[in-house]
Amino acid sequence: MCGVFGVTNTENASKIAYLGLFALQHRGQESAGISCTDENVIHTHRNAGLVSDVFKEEQLVKLEGNHALGHVRYSTAGGNIGANIQPLTARIGGIPVSLSHNGNIVNSDELRTHLENSGAILQATADTELILHIMARSNKATFLEKLMHSFEELCGAFSLLILTPTHLYAVVDACGYRPLSLGKLKSSNGLPSWVLSSETCAMDLVGATFIRDIAPGEILSIELATGERKSHYFNLTAFQSLKRQHAKCIFEHVYFARPDSLVWNILANDARFAMGEALAKNNPVDADMVIAVPDSGVPMAMGYAHASGIPYKIGLIRNHYVGRTFIEPTQNVRNFKVRLKLNPVRETVRGKKVVVIDDSIVRGTTSRKIIELLYEAGAKEVHMRIASPPVKYPCYYGIDTPKRKELLAQIMTPLEMNDHLKSETLAFLSEEQLIAVMQKFQQKPTLQKEEKENGGWCTACFTGNYQDEIAQTKGYAEKREVL
Repeated sequence: MCGVFGVTNTENASKIAYLGLFALQHRGQESAGISCTDENVIHTHRNAGLVSDVFKEEQLVKLEGNHALGHVRYSTAGGNIGANIQPLTARIGGIPVSLSHNGNIVNSDELRTHLENSGAILQATADTELILHIMARSNKATFLEKLMHSFEELCGAFSLLILTPTHLYAVVDACGYRPLSLGKLKSSNGLPSWVLSSETCAMDLVGATFIRDIAPGEILSIELATGERKSHYFNLTAFQSLKRQHAKCIFEHVYFARPDSLVWNILANDARFAMGEALAKNNPVDADMVIAVPDSGVPMAMGYAHASGIPYKIGLIRNHYVGRTFIEPTQNVRNFKVRLKLNPVRETVRGKKVVVIDDSIVRGTTSRKIIELLYEAGAKEVHMRIASPPVKYPCYYGIDTPKRKELLAQIMTPLEMNDHLKSETLAFLSEEQLIAVMQKFQQKPTLQKEEKENGGWCTACFTGNYQDEIAQTKGYAEKREVL
């Protein structure tokens, strides 16, 4: 759950990257960084904080070159320390390299132990640095071959951008957990100017046209001097032997992505509206109004209102200057920030039966406080409707739900959750219903035979069905801890 952005062959590349990261700020608020190259050296500036805090005019001017990549981060592995701020830079075979990563390497503990035992000196605690070390130790001849060889050792989610003085590389793991899209900018010198981004909303801001998504298992190389693109695919033999499937993270559409982004060629806003419609059809309730938990819950609430015929009202106001409660690092901070972040519209909800639509319940902290606030504001009844299944299992692919025992649905039944949250009623969209919604948006029936059940989506946080043995093993260990 980070954001990556890259651009080639454009004047003021650092400022284009800055704008791109600004559009991706929702994907991480802990730190930001940009690397630029003038086809000779790579210049990098990175620091903790929001994009607007990290970069001022004087920093952007110093980032010389017509090619850039950037990163916004929130930590799921390694913690929020300075050495983990991306892009990470290094020299591999004498070539300066800058790397930005969105995802999570599941076998990072094993890789780290092996590297340290063989003499590697690691500066950071995050998994991204391991990719650079694996590439540096490869005995392959060319940089591209080292890049391809390194992915044979990685397990998990990685959507990467890698900048050298001669090329920009875009990489997506063989399962395709995290999105990465290619776009095109108008160029003034006749050479194509390419844009790569975690979400298309960043392309909209800089004026780029969406071309396509980077495919699972693809390495797209862009030669900076000519703008020429080539697609390469790393060895999928091991991937296929483990019977892994394409597994796009369905939580991107449920929660993470900005509503105006095309994610795997599906508009997030449309997907959420359809989730709300399905939620109304399968979990009706007698209420006076439908309200949303902003922001991702808004299109879901509109869909629920549309399908149910219950009026949609604005019953909760969000303070946009407070970070997402879901990604705050400690429980006591989360508790306090719910009140800073959301405020009920008292005159709207007073004396009314309210159905509240939210995207998910993870720890339950936010939901319980919202219900409490609505009753304090005079609501007669508060019914919770959640446009996704109960989150029962930790994600090892880049979502900040690292401990199974922290997940409310893991330790309580839906009825117990309803009592705990103090709502009048509580209901969820089922996994089957959610998959059915997403399958309506898939334009081409190109799924592998084994994927027909889940439509090529990763739903491990709902089902516990992970794509790799390492994640399964970690899940079993946490199950024993909970029991």
